[in-house]
Formats: sequence, C-alpha cells, structure tokens
Amino acid sequence: MARSRTTTARAGFTLVELMVVVVIIGLIGGVAVTSWVAMLPNQQFNTAIRNLSETLHETRSSAIARNREFRIRYDLDEDTYVVRTPYKLGGGFMMTDEDEGRMFQTPVDLGEAGIDLLEVRLGEQVYSSGKVEVWFEPLGVSNYHTVQLAQPLLEREFTLELLPLTGEIRMHDGIFERPPVDEGDFK
Repeated sequence: MARSRTTTARAGFTLVELMVVVVIIGLIGGVAVTSWVAMLPNQQFNTAIRNLSETLHETRSSAIARNREFRIRYDLDEDTYVVRTPYKLGGGFMMTDEDEGRMFQTPVDLGEAGIDLLEVRLGEQVYSSGKVEVWFEPLGVSNYHTVQLAQPLLEREFTLELLPLTGEIRMHDGIFERPPVDEGDFK
C-alpha cells in the first residue's frame, strides 16, 4: 500500500506580504503627519485670534460685574498681552494706578506660536512698539481700538476691532482700517 502524500495549506502571511503592508501603513502615516504639520500654524493663528477675542469679552464682562476698571496691556515689542486687574496681590482693591502690588493675569505670549502683534490703534493714535493699555470701565464702556496680528510663516494678517460703547468685537481678515466718518453717513 502506497502512502499518498497530502499537502496541507499553511496559514499565515509571507514576509513579502508583511513588508508591503508595513510600507503602505508608513506612507499613509507620512501623509497624515505632513498634513497635520501643515495645518498646525494655521490652527495656532486661529486659536490666538479666538483667545484674544475671548479675553477682550471677558475683561469687559469682569469690569461690568465687579464695578471696577479693568485693563489689557499689550506689549508690542514682546508680542504679549496681559489683563491688568484692579486687585491687590494680598486681596482688596488698588486705590492708586501704580503696578507694584497689582494682580495681573497670566500673560499670553503670541510669539511662542510664531505670531506677531503688529500694531494697536487707540482711536486715532497708532502704536507699533512699546506697551499700550486699553481700559474697560464699570459700565462696559471702553476705548475704541483695533489689534493687528500677523503670522509671517503663512503670510496671514488679521485685525480685531473693539467697538467702544457696545463692546462688540468685529473680526477682519487682513489689515483693516475704519474709514473716517463723513456727513454722508448720517443721511
């Protein structure tokens, strides 16, 4: 009696098949990482704009709720801004305008995200360097100002505009300058 040889199929993958799968996964991962890295600066810029807008709104709301003047200090040389509160570090309210002993919120460093604080306009005055403060009074009134931000990597610019009486924040893509009021605006 002759013994027949039966071949049994082996389950599994060959080395070539596994290498092809690894290469395909690597290509997909490379494309995903490249896309994510390209999107990151854009997202950082959008987040910085949104955070500054929220800070403006919250500062105005705090001035109204606490019946005290709050300020935002922009440092155009360092590309930072910080909220200047009316409180003393140990508690209570500051009675003078000096900064020593005053409580500040944590400064926001736009430069870390590659964002430049280009200029701040207070009414007709334009500041492109130094420190500038804008204020929010207890009744919600503030001074009219615009803040221009730029991200050189993406060549993007953006302007935040704060209207003085309503506290409304308007956002403008690019550099925005409000045209002067003339007689035709009231007809």
